[in-house]
Amino acid sequence: MAKKQREPAATYEDPKTLVPWPGNPRQNDAAVEEVAASIREFGFGAPIVARLANREIIVGHTRWRAAVENLDLAEVPVRFLDVDEKQAHKLALADNRTGELAVWDDAKLSVALRELADEGGAIELPGFDEAEIAKLLAVGTAGADPATGEPKSREAPSE
Repeated sequence: MAKKQREPAATYEDPKTLVPWPGNPRQNDAAVEEVAASIREFGFGAPIVARLANREIIVGHTRWRAAVENLDLAEVPVRFLDVDEKQAHKLALADNRTGELAVWDDAKLSVALRELADEGGAIELPGFDEAEIAKLLAVGTAGADPATGEPKSREAPSE
């Protein structure tokens, strides 16, 4: 039996040929610069997903905006899906909502950040500001309140 030929996971396309979904209810203005910084440093971790029929973006509006508005990229990875408009919009909504359901394990995040700090000193990481990183680095360390990352106050020993 012959193996079924698979479609490529993504093709590289001119982002200016993609069309944002006008009804997209996500407000992504605040995230565009951080996403651009991430793309600058790491490249695209996931392609933009668009409808095959009309090139309307389903998933990746923020990556698209970062590519067009901040990075002026000539090509971006795009995964085209052959879905109707209703399915595309349902996927867009589900993709955004399901991403909100996950939560951080601050103790594990603290360990991961400390490992990065041990390898190269100061950490600059898109999506995290300096104060947040400092707070997270303190989580689980001696003298820090695990709930807040703030140093525990020391009380005078009682006599």
